[in-house]
Amino acid sequence: MPVFEDLAFIYDQAIDWEQRLAREIPFLIKVIQDTPNARILDLACGSGRHAVALASQGYGVTGLDLSPQMIEAAKHHAKEKGVVVQFSIADMRQVTELLEGPFDLVACLGNSLALLHALTDVQQTLTNIFQLLTEGGSFVSQTLNFEEIRHTGFRFFPLKSGQTKDGKEVVFARFFEPEKTDESRHLVFFGIIRTEAGWQPTLSSQQVLQLNKPILKSALQDAGFKHLVFYQDYNEQPFNPQQSRNLISVGTKKI
Repeated sequence: MPVFEDLAFIYDQAIDWEQRLAREIPFLIKVIQDTPNARILDLACGSGRHAVALASQGYGVTGLDLSPQMIEAAKHHAKEKGVVVQFSIADMRQVTELLEGPFDLVACLGNSLALLHALTDVQQTLTNIFQLLTEGGSFVSQTLNFEEIRHTGFRFFPLKSGQTKDGKEVVFARFFEPEKTDESRHLVFFGIIRTEAGWQPTLSSQQVLQLNKPILKSALQDAGFKHLVFYQDYNEQPFNPQQSRNLISVGTKKI
């Protein structure tokens, strides 16, 4: 896991965050547009880009992530932008043990729900999130849609490049192993780092749950969410099970 975390951290630096936040932040703000002083929880917040952007809009934001390296980067970004965000190193499965609600919005983006160990962990996490929300509060998640991935046979992500903290060039390759079980498969993360001695390879892998709309919808309903909407992107385009690579869900707590 440390190798995967190191590669994930470097990969994070290669993301076009300006473009990504321009797509995603307006969507999140629209979800809570009727709650100007909303409290927001960003689960698996990574390097804190979403949390910092939301705090810059005046919201009270808390961010949790398992990776100390990511939380260190998140705190740096918050300081750099001059905003206050409560960042903690924590497992999203224990969120109700660590935090007191209520929150008006809980977000879990970047396919992070699919990185939990089992579907039972997803179910427990969603149940905990429901408990932390205010009446009328919303949960937003973004995961990969494995119904489309199975249908198209998709395995290989485009190559991407980035840099380490000390300026070394890194080229990334990511691909899914062939399917072995119905519940999960592995994402292989391969990085080649350019050093003075030449290009050095680094390899790691991460189990990914094969989530899709029926699985996620059932888990959200079992957690208590009765009002659900699904999209294929942050422009609110309708979700198509066999054509949409991304699955964006919005669950609202209405008792």
